[in-house]
Amino acid sequence: MTLELIKEILPPEQAEQVLRFWPTLITAEKKLLSEQVQNIDFKRLKQQIKLIDKPDPLPEFAPYTEYAFSGNKTDFQHGKKLIREGKMGCIVLAGGQGTRLGFEGPKGLYPTTIIKHKTLFQICFERVLAASKQAGCDLSIAVMTSSDNDYATRQFLADQNYFGLKSDQVSFYSQGTLPLLDAEGLLFLEQPYKIAEGPDGNGQCLHNFVKAGLWDEWKRKGIKYVNIVLIDNPLADPFDAELLGFHTRRKLEATVKCIEKLQPDENVGVLVKEKGHCRVIEYSELPEAEKNAVEPSGHLKYCCANLSLLCFSMDFISSVVNKHPHLPLHKSWKTSKFVNPIGITQTSTAPNAWKFENYIFDLLAYTNYTAALLYPRNLCYAPLKNYIGENSIATVQESLLSFDQKILESITGLPAPTSPFELSADFYYPTSKLLDFWKEREPDSPYVDPFVNE
Repeated sequence: MTLELIKEILPPEQAEQVLRFWPTLITAEKKLLSEQVQNIDFKRLKQQIKLIDKPDPLPEFAPYTEYAFSGNKTDFQHGKKLIREGKMGCIVLAGGQGTRLGFEGPKGLYPTTIIKHKTLFQICFERVLAASKQAGCDLSIAVMTSSDNDYATRQFLADQNYFGLKSDQVSFYSQGTLPLLDAEGLLFLEQPYKIAEGPDGNGQCLHNFVKAGLWDEWKRKGIKYVNIVLIDNPLADPFDAELLGFHTRRKLEATVKCIEKLQPDENVGVLVKEKGHCRVIEYSELPEAEKNAVEPSGHLKYCCANLSLLCFSMDFISSVVNKHPHLPLHKSWKTSKFVNPIGITQTSTAPNAWKFENYIFDLLAYTNYTAALLYPRNLCYAPLKNYIGENSIATVQESLLSFDQKILESITGLPAPTSPFELSADFYYPTSKLLDFWKEREPDSPYVDPFVNE
């Protein structure tokens, strides 16, 4: 594409920054920049710019109080039956990098467990393998990557033989990107031949799932329900039987798996009631007065924390993708690479760019039949976000040990070891053979295999 054609495509106010190194670029670099310009959705770009200048007002909302509590054994057993019939698949949202952990590469490759140092991907995939053994069928998992980590993720998991899963159980697809904008709402370069972009969030995950042909593939397999989990939450259950049983008993389009929010400043969105329906307000968008509001009981007024753990019906997925091709945008002020005046790429030491994302919880706005199921925090939420402090590897390992102690005690009927140990994922989806074998039996090593002493 010629320079003249690019200038015809780009609005004049955007062209100056984007094309400022054009005379110095080699042919291949000009081609890359031209293709990137051609792929910009300028209608979406206008929405991004508008969001900077005039954010969308929050709708009127009230606390969501109609949640149910987990612990329903009938739902659990019904969900197990549906999983045995192959009715559920799992989408793992894994587009993030390990930057905040001080780790290069996909976050899913971060070594996490206390004894074996299993990566987040290994934890997740071994859970799917164990759930498949319990169900007696090959359960399906789809991994949504990003342009930043797609190749590295696929290569890693292939090299590890998918941690025991068959290749036809595993699918991949990638989320999209959106241009970053500077403080003036302008496109800018991160390399002389590359416009700065960022992953567009997890909100379009179902749209991209359909676009990649995976909805059709799963429909042919007989899958009717999709469970969504995040790779950086190693306590997330990819095949949650009770969640599925609750979802089907209530004939829902979407079910939100939530926990109680304990501190006003916890960085989690909250469930609200808007026009009679369950919705989510992101933590950064909730007014301070509402964030700190407390009920007479001492509980937070907005007490249901959204974890982006959701169950969707396949029919709803097909419908929402066709009727609503784009979800609302959310903006955040982030640090980004940029090109200095002499064409050298630098990384800013302070926030310098608007990043735009879609959030998966905005899909709830298009549901007619939604409900929330409240779980104990220690059974489902241990996010790995930071190198030190809150939500760090230290706090995650504490949560994993506590979870394993609880699981082992429920199976053996004996007190769990207080010293560090780690369970095989088979204990999370125990077969009758495992339950019989481990009744009143104590482990004799820090890593507990299902039948190591057999």
